[in-house]
Amino acid sequence: MDQVKSHFQIIAATVSTLYFGLFAYGAFLIIQDFEKIFDSFEIELPIQTSILIASYRYWGILSLFSAFILYKVSKGKSSRSMKLLIWLFVLSLLLVPFAIWGVYSPVLENSG
Repeated sequence: MDQVKSHFQIIAATVSTLYFGLFAYGAFLIIQDFEKIFDSFEIELPIQTSILIASYRYWGILSLFSAFILYKVSKGKSSRSMKLLIWLFVLSLLLVPFAIWGVYSPVLENSG
């Protein structure tokens, strides 16, 4: 039973590492395009959009953390590592609405 749990944790850590890598790459491509559009507006951006544009380049660090956790899980030191992986996954889920909010807030604030 312990071997099944270990294999499951390795698979979960591998999938999470791939997810974080693809998530960061996709966010980089999409937000980079919006950054160019916002630069052409020449207006002051809302704070959430400024934070988004300043931080999206570093979201790839999530995949590095996940890869480190994958390494620890594969070595059998996985009790705390899987909890950290779950927290990283929750963080990435929170980044999605933050990115949407940051991208669309200049449009919504200036539409009225």
